Amino acid sequence: METREIAYRTLRWGPCVIQLKARKEFVAALLAEADKSTISYGDRLAGHLKKEVKLDSANYENYFTEMFTVYNHALSEWLGKKEKIPYIISDLWCNFQRANEFNPPHNHSGILSFVIYLKVPEAIKKECKAHEKTKKSAGPGSISFFMGDGDKKNSITNNSFFPQEGDMFIFPAWLKHWVYPYKSNVVRISVSGNVVNSFEIKYFSEEGIKHAIKDIEKKHKND
Repeated sequence: METREIAYRTLRWGPCVIQLKARKEFVAALLAEADKSTISYGDRLAGHLKKEVKLDSANYENYFTEMFTVYNHALSEWLGKKEKIPYIISDLWCNFQRANEFNPPHNHSGILSFVIYLKVPEAIKKECKAHEKTKKSAGPGSISFFMGDGDKKNSITNNSFFPQEGDMFIFPAWLKHWVYPYKSNVVRISVSGNVVNSFEIKYFSEEGIKHAIKDIEKKHKND
């Protein structure tokens, strides 16, 4: 039989989701503020968690600038064209997840969302490993991203990850995701937030509005 070389390419499909490591000093600063915050944020969120507190995004401008510069680069590679979006943090909060608590399937407002894992207790890691020995589904404490109508043949409709401390995921705000519960009697701490690229007041916390005004004033000054 004659052999011949056949050239082909696979079309890129779906949303741009990236995983990276947050700087240790960034994680430490977020933890310190979260421990002190007493402003409840749970009434604005989908999570079935008892403790979710508000944070001030203006404290971390340099870190976020770095993170979203990375996302811009990844998005440009993903789309095959240059992208440079001026990201503004509209909301920032900390999740203190305990046994049997979870985030149901949901999406966010704005253009991008993110989650940063600050503390992942060893007990949850062991619980997840035990689950993986007998089940094919995502384990306790995992985060899942999914789109479409469910599993379709010859396609990938979901991705699940068990996060480590310092892991950060950045993804389109419209992308459905959810967080699995766990049974271990420990607290896992993560920070989440939303990003907009214009002055959309309806999405903003008080700190987000101040930060956006500052960002716009700086841009006009530079122009």
